Amino acid sequence: MSNRDWYFDNAKCVLILLVLLGHFLRPYIDKELVVHSLYVWIFFFHMPAFIFISGYFAKGFRRHGYFKKISKKLLLPYVVFQLLYSIYYTFLYDKSQWNIDIFTPQWSLWFLLSLFSWNVLLKIFVRIPKQLSLILALLLGVGAGMVEAEKWLSLSRTFTFFPFFLLGFYLKRRHIEILFSWPVRLFSLICLASMFILIYFYFPDLPQEWLYGSKSYTTLGVHEEIGAVGRLVIYGISTLMAFSFMALIPNRRLPISKFGTRTFYIYILHGFILKYLHSTSFPTFIMDTNGYPLLLFISLGVMLLLGSKPIIHVVRPLVEWRLPRQEQRSSSQQSSST
Repeated sequence: MSNRDWYFDNAKCVLILLVLLGHFLRPYIDKELVVHSLYVWIFFFHMPAFIFISGYFAKGFRRHGYFKKISKKLLLPYVVFQLLYSIYYTFLYDKSQWNIDIFTPQWSLWFLLSLFSWNVLLKIFVRIPKQLSLILALLLGVGAGMVEAEKWLSLSRTFTFFPFFLLGFYLKRRHIEILFSWPVRLFSLICLASMFILIYFYFPDLPQEWLYGSKSYTTLGVHEEIGAVGRLVIYGISTLMAFSFMALIPNRRLPISKFGTRTFYIYILHGFILKYLHSTSFPTFIMDTNGYPLLLFISLGVMLLLGSKPIIHVVRPLVEWRLPRQEQRSSSQQSSST
C-alpha cells in the first residue's frame, strides 16, 4: 500500500460519493430547481472524471494476460450482478414474471461493459497517431447519438464516453501535476462555481438526459446536426470541469483515501440500497421535510458501509471469484481502475 498514488484514490473516493449523491438526488430533480441544478452540475463531470482515471490506469493493457484479467474482473461480475439485480427487482417491484436480459445492463452495470469495451478499443486506437485517434474517438462519440442503440450492450455510452477514456490513457503523471499549482487550483474553483451558477440561473431547464450518454439525438428531440454540436459542447464543458475537479483533489494520504481503493464494490452494490429506499415512503419524507441536505449524509453513510471491510469480505467471492483463503494471500492487491 505504501506505493499507492493516494491522489487518485482521493479522487475516486470523492467521485464515488458524487455518484451516490447524484443517484439519490434523481427522484427530486423535477421538484426543486437547486436539486436539478446540482444534479446536472454533478453529471457534467463525475463520470467523465471517473473514466479519465480508468483510462489513465489502462496503460498496462499490452501486458500478457491483461485481457484475461479484466474479463474476469468485469464480465463475470457483470453477469452475476445482472442476475442478482434482475431477481431483486422482481421481488422489489412485485413483478409477476422474472425477466433477465443479459444484453441490456441493469441500471449502473453499464459501466462494467463499457470499461471492458474501452480496453478492447485501445488495441485498435493505439495503432493510430495520437491526435488522429482522439479526433476519431470524438467522431465516433458524436456519431453514437445518431444510432438507436441506446442501452443495448451499453454501446451508446461506450462510444459516447470513449474520448474521455482515451484521453486519460494518453495522460502522463507530469500532465496531472500541472493541476497542483495554486493558480490552476484557483481557476478550477472559480470554474466549477461559475458552472453551477450558469446552470442554476441561465440554464435551469437543461435536460439532464443529454449527459447520460445513452440517448440518441432523436430520443432527445433534436436534429442530428444540432445534436452533434450539442455533444461537442458537452465534451468541452465536461473535460474542463473534470480537470477542474481533479485540480482540487489533495495529493496526500487522507483518512478517506482507503475508500478510493474500494469504489468498485461501492458502485456495484449501492443500487440494492438506493432502489429499496426509493420504493418506500422515503422520497415523500425528503420532499415533505425539504430534507435534501440529508441526502449527502446518507450518501456518505452508504459509501462508508459498502466500502467497509466486513461487506467487502462477504461480497469479494462474487466480485473477484476468490475464496476467503485466496483473498488473504492476495489482500494487498487493490483495484486501480474503478
